[in-house]
Amino acid sequence: MSKIGAQGGMSLTTGFDVQFDFALGKDNQPKPFENYYTSDSKSIVNMFCDEAQLPNVQSAVSTITGRYLGEGAVYYPHTRLFTDVSLSFLLDAEMIPLKFFTAWYDYIFGEGDQRIFNGTFEGALGAKPRLRNRINRLKYPNTYVCTARIIKTEPGSTSANERAPITYILENCYPYSIDAVPLSYGTSQIARLSVNFYYSRHTILYGEKEGRKK
Repeated sequence: MSKIGAQGGMSLTTGFDVQFDFALGKDNQPKPFENYYTSDSKSIVNMFCDEAQLPNVQSAVSTITGRYLGEGAVYYPHTRLFTDVSLSFLLDAEMIPLKFFTAWYDYIFGEGDQRIFNGTFEGALGAKPRLRNRINRLKYPNTYVCTARIIKTEPGSTSANERAPITYILENCYPYSIDAVPLSYGTSQIARLSVNFYYSRHTILYGEKEGRKK
């Protein structure tokens, strides 16, 4: 137990941080959906991510049979698989996380600028949809993918996220599914949003204490 205590104790599921990093285009301008991921709203999106997971490791396998008399099938890996990742977010009264991910998704499918109204009930009643004969022309992947980081944090002597023992960097990450947000009368609860992401592969970074023997 003393050895575990010297390492900072046990890992807690409540310690993590999620960040999205978008590359600027040729015009050196942010994407339209990044209006909901500015220096002010970025902290809201990141802070309200209340459920995540560190990506799994999985392999596709094949078998070899008949190597030796009496030996059964021998499995061997041949392809590394990267499965999707789901993140859940609490929603503030301005629905910033929902606006951000929906605008990101709309950008992928070429829906154009966001439809904005004055934010009142009467304004919502009078708002008009997009043109009925509009088309959906997909953007090129390099214009909408990002680099996402899931950082596992642990408390330290100075802050609740002082240590970062392991970090997963998801390459070419984008949302492919935004789950329905349930609403109902009855006991008031905080609205929640679940978003599912695909990515091409991930890189694992290992945080080591200074002076630790390799």
